[in-house]
Amino acid sequence: MHSNELLAAYNDGRRDFSGVRLWGINLTRQKLPGINLQNADLRGANLMGINLRSACLEGADLTEADLTGADLSGGDLNRANLSGANLTEINLTGAYLLDSNLSAAILNKANLSGCNLSDADLSNAHLWGANLCGVQMLNVNLQDANLRGAYMCQAVVNGNLTAANLSGVNLSWSVLTGANLSEAILTEAQLASANLRNVNLTGAKLRGADLHGTDLSHANLTGVNLSEASLLMAKLAHTILEGAVLSGTDLRGTNLTETNLAGVNLLGANLRGVVMPASWSARAYAG
Repeated sequence: MHSNELLAAYNDGRRDFSGVRLWGINLTRQKLPGINLQNADLRGANLMGINLRSACLEGADLTEADLTGADLSGGDLNRANLSGANLTEINLTGAYLLDSNLSAAILNKANLSGCNLSDADLSNAHLWGANLCGVQMLNVNLQDANLRGAYMCQAVVNGNLTAANLSGVNLSWSVLTGANLSEAILTEAQLASANLRNVNLTGAKLRGADLHGTDLSHANLTGVNLSEASLLMAKLAHTILEGAVLSGTDLRGTNLTETNLAGVNLLGANLRGVVMPASWSARAYAG
C-alpha cells in the first residue's frame, strides 16, 4: 500500500491496517493517532515527525525505519522489531515495548519516561541523553548499549548491562537488584539512594560516582575502580570489594565489618566514622 492510499483510507474512517505491507512508505509528519498497525511491515519506512499517539504497532516490523521526532506516546509496540531504527528525539512516554527488538537502534535524547521495556533487546542501542525516568526494564538486554548522560531516576532495571556505557547517568533512587553490570562504565554516575543489592559490578568503572546512601549489600565489586567516588553512608554489608581501588573515596559513616576488603587500595580515602574489621590495619589497606 502506498502512502496516498493509506491516508485516503484513514481520512475515510478506516483505522485497522494490521498486517499491511508498507515497505519504505513515507508518512512524514502525518497525524494518525489511534491507527492500528499491528503486525504491519514498515521496514525502511520514513515516519519522521509522525503522530501515532496511542497507536497499536504490536509486532510491527520497523527495521531501520526513520521515526525521528515522532510521537508514539502511550502506544503499543510490544514485540515490535525496531532494530537499527532511527528513534532520535522520539516521544515514547508511557508506551509499551515488552519483548521488543531495539538492538542497535538510535534513541538519542528520546523520551521513554514511564515506558515498559521488560524483556526488550537494547543491545548496542544508543540512548545518549535519553529520558528513562520511571521505566520498567525487567530482564532487559542492554549489553554494550550507550546510555551516556541518560536520566534514569526511579527506574527499575534488571538484566544484562555488561559493558554498557552509563557514564554520567542519573540512576538516583533506582532499583537495579540482581542486575549484571560487569565491566560497565559508570564514571561520574549518580546512584544516590539506589538499590544495588546483589548486583554484579565486577571490573566496572565508577570513578567519581555518587553512591551516597546506596544499598550495595551482597554486591560483587571485585576489581572495581571507585577512586574519588562518594560512598557516604552507603550500605556495604557482605559486599565484595576484593582488589578494588578506593583511593580518595569518601567512605564516611560506612560499616565495613562484614565487607571483603582483601587487596583494597584505600590510599587517601576519607575513613572518618568508618567501622572497620577488627583485623584491619592501615598498612594492609592504605597502600
